[in-house]
Amino acid sequence: MNVLVLGASGYTGAALVRALLERGHAVRGLVREVEHGIELEKLGMDLRVGDLRDQASLHNLADNCEIIFNAVSSCRLEPSESKAILLDGARNIFRHFDRAVLKKYIWCSNVSVYGFPKATERLTETSPLKPAYGLGKITVEAEDLARASAPAIAVRVASVYGARRDYIAALQEKRLRLLNGGENWSSRIHVDDLVSTLLAVMERGAPDSVYLAADNLPVRQRDFFQEIANAVGAPLPLNLEVNAARAFGVFGRAMNSLSGQQQYQLSENVIGLLTGNYFCVNDKIRNELRVTLKYPTFREGYQAILGSR
Repeated sequence: MNVLVLGASGYTGAALVRALLERGHAVRGLVREVEHGIELEKLGMDLRVGDLRDQASLHNLADNCEIIFNAVSSCRLEPSESKAILLDGARNIFRHFDRAVLKKYIWCSNVSVYGFPKATERLTETSPLKPAYGLGKITVEAEDLARASAPAIAVRVASVYGARRDYIAALQEKRLRLLNGGENWSSRIHVDDLVSTLLAVMERGAPDSVYLAADNLPVRQRDFFQEIANAVGAPLPLNLEVNAARAFGVFGRAMNSLSGQQQYQLSENVIGLLTGNYFCVNDKIRNELRVTLKYPTFREGYQAILGSR
């Protein structure tokens, strides 16, 4: 198939491009900076340079594409920047795809759409959407826009981890904090299993569907970090109250603004994702898409990560 990957040089996007090429698909990849796409171009990707926020840079980008994957993420950004990328950027791409050719637009959405569920809630694809902070509100709008504009499928992705995104160095260097004691539930998925899920959506997912991409074992944040810390001989992160985190985030944004930086580690989006109860049930990807997880829980995933170090 002719496949376009938006965000091809990102953590998930690059892994997806490699998997698509290995399966013989013709892959076109959009990156914002040419140097970030050169290695993928060497593997066979048709490298395109552009920005979803710049409509002129998207001209002819999606011509003849049967599948579009949108793997662009902005969870760490301020809501205004998330809107420019996730909502306005999607609106731009919808002006350029070939409606007679496109079979599926598959978007890596996220669990912020559920807002702040109670600790007893078990989230599925049909759980009520109650966005409570910037990213969630924008994501719900973007999902609605996609359904109205294309044969869209939303893949709501839990926290993605894998090689080079594993918290180990941050734990050892004592750079992490547990917000409100880490008592909230969290769900994860290894990047390899996320790619497998996205491929299954391409092959077997029905347009206008929603899928939750998560592994088999939701876990409380504190328990997750305790297990990883024990495995690497690091202390459990110290606690940080959410109000203090917000105050620190405001200070950090002011300092970043003065220094010209654009990304903030403690934005409203990050605090929301780290403190929400995201106990995700993955029955639909396992039963309907027939996805078999390589790493059913974070324990198998981290065993592989630590074994490769």
